Formats: sequence, structure tokens, C-alpha cells
Amino acid sequence: SETLTANIEISHFGQEELKQQTVSWSVSDENGKQILKGQFLPKDIKIANCQQLGLISFPLKQFSKAEKLELKVNLDGVTTNSWNFWVYPDQLPTLDEKDIYVCNEIDEKAKETLNKGGKVLLLLAGRVEQGKDVIQYMTPSFWNTSWFKMRPPHTQGSLINNYHPVFKYFPTDYYTDLQWWELTHRGQVMELNNFPADFQPIIQPIDTWFINRKLGSLFEANVSNGKIIVCSSDLVTDLNHRIVARQLYYSIIKYMKTIHFNPEYTIDISLIEDILRKEGERINTYTKDAPDELKNIVL
Repeated sequence: SETLTANIEISHFGQEELKQQTVSWSVSDENGKQILKGQFLPKDIKIANCQQLGLISFPLKQFSKAEKLELKVNLDGVTTNSWNFWVYPDQLPTLDEKDIYVCNEIDEKAKETLNKGGKVLLLLAGRVEQGKDVIQYMTPSFWNTSWFKMRPPHTQGSLINNYHPVFKYFPTDYYTDLQWWELTHRGQVMELNNFPADFQPIIQPIDTWFINRKLGSLFEANVSNGKIIVCSSDLVTDLNHRIVARQLYYSIIKYMKTIHFNPEYTIDISLIEDILRKEGERINTYTKDAPDELKNIVL
């Protein structure tokens, strides 16, 4: 229901001005199919910074589902820049959750549901103990202050199984791009060190290289006679304004209601209970100052 607007500007520091350049733009879907296109009137590109080329504006009502799109701006065949962006429906169909038990703890009803072969969605945002010491931001390795005495944040992006059917209604790559901000930045992660060695979560935050714990923010498993999905991202707070969280919740529920909800791994329920009640691996920095002090060590 919104309109995308983008002010397009250019910086040019070549040897000479570019005379009467034509700048075109296009919007393509994830498969590269061009959906929209346009161009600005020809103009001179001076040797200067932040020169206005024009305004792109178009309504998003033509997109009816969650999609990853690409805006591309081309300078007369000389150079091109592009930006990914994501659109989401302003309203989603009503979900039928009657055969899924949604909870934030392993209570008696959750155990009973699993024992009877039912489905459980466990949402642990704000309740994780085993992993709460791991601080997660949307910070890449280069800007990660773990370099300095293990200061937070500790994570360096996430590895996402983007081919998993749980993401059918939630477009994503195998890494966290900007659409993951509200789900990832300052979000909790779960420490899975005690899980089976071959267990792989659907979303695995990458721990600091100093410790390299196995972490997860979304995983599925067979438990007892039933099936469970566990998520440590906040999928319930203020969903009228957090459209990305709302979309992921929708995609998870839709997946759980299909025959494709068939977890690969089987684990004991105690491993999940430990996430709520046990401390994770503590960090020992081994230094009282910045790493530069280690230069004085004699080998």
C-alpha cells in the first residue's frame, strides 16, 4: 500500500565532464525479469559530488506477495549501480493455527502435544538462557568489536538454509541481508553445543572466531512422537509495524501445515528444555587490556 521513492544522484571525479548523459532505471524480480523501467532527461555530469539526476517513484500495490526486488540505475552504458529491496503484503490471509500449539516454554501441554504426535511452535525471544551471553548485532566481521578483548557483538552474520521450504513465503538468500535487521539486530541466539554433532539449525548465527560455538536462531526437530520448530527471534511483538517478523511467522505456520514439515533430526526434549534453564559456555578473554598488550609476550 506504499509508494517507493528514490532520489538518484551521482558523483563524478573523472578527467572531464560527461556531456548529455542519459540515465535509465529498471526494477527486476529475483529471477531477473524486468518489471518496471524508465529514464531521466539527458544532462551534463559535472566533476562534482552528489549531483541530482532525478526522482524515481512508483506504487507497490502491483506486488501481491513477499518478494525480493532489485532497483538498477544505468548511466548511458558507462556504469551501473543496483540495490536490493523487499516488499511485503500490508495484509496477510488469516492463519489457521488450530492444529499447532504455539507457546514460549515447554509446558505440560507442549509435552502432551508432542507425545500425541502433534506440532509445536516454540518462540523463545527474551527467554533464552543457554546462549544469552552471545550478543548479536547486524555487524560484519570487519566492524565487529570482538577483535578487541571479546567486546560484543560476538556474531558475524548467519548461515541460512535458504532452500528450506519454511522460507516459501519469506524470500531470503543464504545470508542475512537488510530485510533481516529487525529479526537479527540485538536478537537472542541459542547455544546448541550439546546437540548432536551433525545437527544443523535452519538459521545458524556465526559465532566469534575465538570460541566458535554452534548457535541457532531457528531449528526444527522430531521430539517424542511429534514435531517442533524453535525460534529465538521475536515473532510476536508489534507485528502491525514489524512486517518482516509478521511475514516470517506466517511462512513458518504455513510450512508447519504442509506435508513438507518433516524434520531430519530427532532429539530429546531435554536438550530444548536446557535452552531455557542452563547457562551457555562462558567467555574468558585471557587479557585485561586490548590485544596489543600481548605483543610483549616472550616466546
